[in-house]
Amino acid sequence: MPSEKPKAHRMSAWLKTKAEGNAASSTISPASDSSKPTVSKKGKSKKQRPKTMAELADKYQLYQQAVQHPRKEVRNLDSIYRKLNSRYLDSGSRRDSSKSVPRKDGCNTEVKTSRHKDKESEDDTNGERVGRRQAYSLREDFCGTAVLCMEWVSSSPSATRYAYGVDIDPEVIGYANEHTIGRDSHGLASDDRIKLVCADVFDVHGDDSKIQGNKHTGNRTVPRTDIIASFNFGICYFHKRQDLVRYLKHSLGNLNDFGLLFCDLFGGHEAVRSGISRVRNVGMFRYYFRQGNFDMLRNTTRFSLSFRMQDGSMLKDCFTYDFRVYSLCELREAMLEAGFDDVCVWISTKDSMEELDESESESERENENKNESENESDHKRSRKKKDSPDFGAFEELILPAEMPESFNAYVIGVKLPE
Repeated sequence: MPSEKPKAHRMSAWLKTKAEGNAASSTISPASDSSKPTVSKKGKSKKQRPKTMAELADKYQLYQQAVQHPRKEVRNLDSIYRKLNSRYLDSGSRRDSSKSVPRKDGCNTEVKTSRHKDKESEDDTNGERVGRRQAYSLREDFCGTAVLCMEWVSSSPSATRYAYGVDIDPEVIGYANEHTIGRDSHGLASDDRIKLVCADVFDVHGDDSKIQGNKHTGNRTVPRTDIIASFNFGICYFHKRQDLVRYLKHSLGNLNDFGLLFCDLFGGHEAVRSGISRVRNVGMFRYYFRQGNFDMLRNTTRFSLSFRMQDGSMLKDCFTYDFRVYSLCELREAMLEAGFDDVCVWISTKDSMEELDESESESERENENKNESENESDHKRSRKKKDSPDFGAFEELILPAEMPESFNAYVIGVKLPE
């Protein structure tokens, strides 16, 4: 039988010849290069995956549609300002010097009584008195994309309203300048009446000057205002009470002689629970709300907001917040300690999640991270939005009340003239 070695030798020789042939063919002469064009492998483009709706989405627009209601907020600011202006001010417009009386709501603090009767009954017969004066200037702390500032100046057909927005995040201030500031619904140049400052709220001080310039500015001085709005639960960023009181004192100095500090607050039995999950359809996307574990030693909790698009793609934990949960009593005491003359509370016990589905199913929760389309029936299962009453949903809390399951509230610090 023939030996296997010659066969192995022939195979080795063949491989050597093949390798040399490949090397020779890789060297192309100029003549052959011109006669036979070559195609580079790098020139071959791979078919790109189309972007998902989540990748194309504007997260700030999603947030505004799901969470914010600037028109409603401005109407509330207007209504409460006029009501309290009428209540606390007479023709003299001076701070009350009468004695204080103990509260009857369980808070271990006192509030100064008004030296006049509530003038709401007099408004109908004397509509021109000072109590009818509206607010003209607004400062929005923690303003984000400044939609409240924009709505504030847009709410008046005359160019008499001014707004000042303060936020420490340069990204949202840049977004506000590019997407929010512009001409309002009345065709007025609203950016001339809006000033945005990118800075810590503690670093922006009020004075008696008028607005100068527009859009983003490095100047950390703005005029004192009739109203300061600390919305989007801005005070809950202050986990330490001393920081909260410091902010309240700072705000007091930035208000006009008669001024109101509005702080929105959430609470109720639900606020101290862990693992709450909600979902709601909002037009072309679904809005997911998550409440993490509640830390009973620090009174803190974490919220996260996510958005799922119609193609199944998702912006998971797009916005997250670590909040201190303050009670109404704690915030009222802090305002009085900071020097406010009185504190009022407007509350809505209507659950802010009332228009949401009760909760997600376990199977939907497990499939949340899958990038796949949901059934059309999944969108049809959501409840229809209930008509949310405007200011009528908020009532002034005067008498002692039991803790509701959930509430949203305005806690308002009142500054009276000297």
